[in-house]
Amino acid sequence: MTTTPAPHAVRSWLGIPYATAKRFRRPELVPFDPDLPYNQKGPAPLQAGDGSWLEADNGFSEDCLNLNVWAPADAGDEPLPVVVYIYGGGWMMGANTQTTSNASGLAATGRAVGVSINYRLGAFGWLSLSQHGGALAEATNLGLQDVVAALSWVRENIARFGGDPDNVTVTGHSAGAYCALSLLVAPSADGLYHHLAAFSGMPARQVPAWGGEERALAVLTALGAQDAPEKLLDVDAKVLAEAMAATQSSDPGAAHGVDNDLVAIADDRDQPNGILVDHPMRILESGQHRDVDILFSSTTHETDWWVLHRTADFDPGTIDGLVEEFATRNRIPRSRARRIIAAYDVEGRTPVEVRGALLTDFSFTLPQARGALAHAAAGGTAYLLSVGAVEGAHAVHGTEMHGIVGQQAPGASPEQVTRDAFVRDALLALASGRRDELWEPVSTRPVTKGIGHPPYDPTIHAIEVLRTFEGIERP
Repeated sequence: MTTTPAPHAVRSWLGIPYATAKRFRRPELVPFDPDLPYNQKGPAPLQAGDGSWLEADNGFSEDCLNLNVWAPADAGDEPLPVVVYIYGGGWMMGANTQTTSNASGLAATGRAVGVSINYRLGAFGWLSLSQHGGALAEATNLGLQDVVAALSWVRENIARFGGDPDNVTVTGHSAGAYCALSLLVAPSADGLYHHLAAFSGMPARQVPAWGGEERALAVLTALGAQDAPEKLLDVDAKVLAEAMAATQSSDPGAAHGVDNDLVAIADDRDQPNGILVDHPMRILESGQHRDVDILFSSTTHETDWWVLHRTADFDPGTIDGLVEEFATRNRIPRSRARRIIAAYDVEGRTPVEVRGALLTDFSFTLPQARGALAHAAAGGTAYLLSVGAVEGAHAVHGTEMHGIVGQQAPGASPEQVTRDAFVRDALLALASGRRDELWEPVSTRPVTKGIGHPPYDPTIHAIEVLRTFEGIERP
């Protein structure tokens, strides 16, 4: 892997509007105006809760469809690969304003042009309302439509900044990674990306159409608009954002069932104005996008963040309670659920620790391995990465976020700096098409590169996980 000993000077363009959108309407592209200074961050997406951690210098707004571009000042005449970053946050929070969305660290290597985009969150981006028609007819996966619009803008304009529109890598963390992989099933995105890197977000976890409608109905009911959905067009934006948040399950494990109770990308293929055509795993199996190299990454203890920081909320209480939850949420026979959980009820783990290990593998390790194997079997090139702990950084959900965009975490240990640089350079090697700088790709085995200090051999662990959940669907 190539590392960069000295950073390049970087030019930045902040807060560039790429589209505009009325509430519950699809985005419309905005032409680039080269005469504006672009020296301030744009507004962050309006969202519920305290957004002080988002470094949103210019506040929050429904009118948030802007992006940031960073390029090496000495890029030369040859166009550079483009890396577009999509932030995570459960489709409810996040922004391109925060340090972990600042892709200047990628540009500082001199190897890429970095782009970080905003997309609509919560009720504004993810309510499934198109079934009501009228002014709501376009409201399906609007946040993902924003992502596609941003990629269209990149396609049209990135050459101005030294980027190659024919070499675009889309990456993201968590919800951002799910969005990246969902581009595979959105025909409107075809031709707008050439590589994908999904960190802790898998080719899984679509909300079924009925679930999307139930989420929307909960918001409509909370606001007394169940019989007149278009009333949502006039609800105060902050009231709407908070109402959406209040309808989300308080259980941080609720997202890990096949019909999860939280907002996410909805399977809208049979809904009015739907933009998806299938499930990402089915498209990977089909080979339709075998020309797209894909990096699938997860951490060794993904859901232990909730074990460590929201223990009471995440604790199933007893193993029997966990068996009941896992069986019912995933429509698995209870006898099979008990056998699966027995594989994790070892080494003196408490019930909450068992739940953490189970859901780490079921919701992250398993679909990543299955996705990589499916892509490889269909003729594509897939890489699996397992991110382990290092000094000062648990291997939980989000541990590698600074590395993805080439930033250094405050107070990072030397081990974390090395690990995060590996993540950055792996992403850049993928974007540059330099397969020789990466590790062995997946073949018929889930060959997995481990970094940091994984508690197991990552390839052997992936094989064991596939065996443990054999025959169990993970939509």
